[in-house]
Amino acid sequence: MLHVQPETTQVYGRQEWETKYGAADVKDIDYESITCTLVPGHRRAGARIGDLHLLISKDIGDFIWTYMSECVVTDTVARLMTQEKLTGFRLRDASIVTSGRSIMKNANSLPKVWELEVQGKGGDADPESGIRLLHVCPECGYTAYSSFQRGIIVDESQWDRTDLFTVNGYRRHIIITERVKDLIIRNKLTNCAIFRSQDLRWGNIPRPEERPELFIAKQST
Repeated sequence: MLHVQPETTQVYGRQEWETKYGAADVKDIDYESITCTLVPGHRRAGARIGDLHLLISKDIGDFIWTYMSECVVTDTVARLMTQEKLTGFRLRDASIVTSGRSIMKNANSLPKVWELEVQGKGGDADPESGIRLLHVCPECGYTAYSSFQRGIIVDESQWDRTDLFTVNGYRRHIIITERVKDLIIRNKLTNCAIFRSQDLRWGNIPRPEERPELFIAKQST
């Protein structure tokens, strides 16, 4: 249940879903503000304040993704995951405020949705992935990890054996077990893509290890 990259071998999902469903916007969301007196570049948004209220302009899939990569699921998906007794997640209240369909229909006809918060822990990735800790700011706690070179390879000695989990440094990449994959495929759930995490490719964006100025304070002269 990771973001599809062009070079990956996809196990499940349809390319047209990206156009059909798109990403959802959110309404009136605030975040904690984190500032750093040591490195100004560490200024960033912290934890979100309040629940998600989605603004959807296209169709509603079983999975809904926001522009910030937050994962929202319909009540149907939530019940399936709960009945299957999957582990490593919690359901947080969310709502759809408007959608393309609500223009023609009453807002009460919109499905109940939940934010899917992944809580499972994969620890540090296997060193074979190339992911390593680059920097921890002693002032604000900002933590930087290097890019992955061979996808995200799980170190099973650090994994807590939950069904949905993430590795350190890459919380937006959700890793799932075969149980989750089978549930999604068996129920033909829409707007999600499944592929092997080790097939993930970095793409054309700058690698963190190539830009140390973003996380290390400049030395005074």
